[in-house]
Amino acid sequence: YFDDVPLAAASLGQVHRATLRHNNATVAIKLQRSRLRDIYDKDLALMNKLAKAVDTFTAKVDKLGGKFGRKIKVSGNVGGVKQSWEDIFKDAETILYREIDYRDEAANAKRFASDFGIGLNGEAVECTAKSLDGKVLPSAAPWLRTPYVYDEFSTEKILVMEYVPSVKISENDKLRAAGLSLDDREYLAECLARAYLRQFCVNKFFSTDPHPGNLGVEIVENENKQKGSITKAKTAAATITPRLVFYDFGQACALKDDQSGGILDVIEGIVDTNVDNCVDAFDRMGVLVNGADLDKIRSKVRQNFETGLIKVKSKRQKRGMRGMNSPSKNESDNVILASSSVIKNGDMNSNKISSTNNSSSSPIKPDYKTANNEDINDGEIMSFFTLPAEYAFVARAISQMDGVGKGLDPDFDFISASAPYLVEIKGGEKYVADEVKKKILPILKWQNNLQKLAGFNPMAKKNDKNKVQ
Repeated sequence: YFDDVPLAAASLGQVHRATLRHNNATVAIKLQRSRLRDIYDKDLALMNKLAKAVDTFTAKVDKLGGKFGRKIKVSGNVGGVKQSWEDIFKDAETILYREIDYRDEAANAKRFASDFGIGLNGEAVECTAKSLDGKVLPSAAPWLRTPYVYDEFSTEKILVMEYVPSVKISENDKLRAAGLSLDDREYLAECLARAYLRQFCVNKFFSTDPHPGNLGVEIVENENKQKGSITKAKTAAATITPRLVFYDFGQACALKDDQSGGILDVIEGIVDTNVDNCVDAFDRMGVLVNGADLDKIRSKVRQNFETGLIKVKSKRQKRGMRGMNSPSKNESDNVILASSSVIKNGDMNSNKISSTNNSSSSPIKPDYKTANNEDINDGEIMSFFTLPAEYAFVARAISQMDGVGKGLDPDFDFISASAPYLVEIKGGEKYVADEVKKKILPILKWQNNLQKLAGFNPMAKKNDKNKVQ
């Protein structure tokens, strides 16, 4: 059976419902429009010429501007970030050509499903992705779904995949009609953030195009619901639970180890409001140009924290870790989760301690200033950054995700929603060890500074004792 009326249509192709002969499975078949490669060849050749022309023009503008004493250059800058239009175009061209080869999309979809431990019919299988402590991550199947790909039937222009009906994630009226509450929609927004935290920081591979057309909500009927399920605690009368669905992996991007690790460091730096950690993370990510003024960058990050331009919503942190107690987790893991919650919300408040600590590596201090105590120009700060192509796609994914998340929950932001799940991607034991270290180091430094102010240097006394011996 093949339904000649498409389920959906877009610029590159359209999707039809069909039935496989050998097992009667219902599938969705994505068919590519004709002559797309010819159109791409012509359009992209023209765009390449335009990119080169823009770079040439801005170089001439700089040469002319230099005669009049202008310091900030426009050539080699895109939005203030050091980069050329031709370089950006070449990276985008590679991605665009991959999008019209459905064999690449099939491979992307299979990797995504494998990373999250999702099999045919949405069943849980073992993840290929591991947390940072080397342990296999739990399957995301209870809260995430993606269509299974029938690789043996797929070609460059035909993609055959499991048929997974859902409600479009932006259609709130239909979600409400399906019985989903505001709490359900907030939960879905958290699932979206959780999915991207795992993609960025452990899978090192992500879908770059999470717009509403590529995201759905599957309404799962609950039978014999178990207490403590990862899906979300609901009332005894509830009979459904939502599951986030990812479609379309024509555009996907891989990250290098330092890129992935740097993104995690930035997220943790924002969660901890730690200026120095954020700047160190920028360096690890490879986004700072040679000779970048780190003092000015620190000052700008600090200013953004203090003005609330960058912040983690406490509402999110308090709500945290919903859905973390999966039946697949053992008792010791649950103890670790409880311990991490205590560390985050306990009496050891590093921000209180740091108010008397002059160490630049501790959380933000109100007296931190640049040498000249000057306001920092945003354009100048942006000139210290370069933009590898991967981060352009990261920024695009976060921007689209933010729009979808706010449609579900007006208070949504990626950092706040994903923060409770740092324990999942780092692994319980590593997370606890790192959090303890964050709390203890400022105390030790504060104690050391206090002893020095009192004229007591324990290290000097220890060295004198060693000389005597």
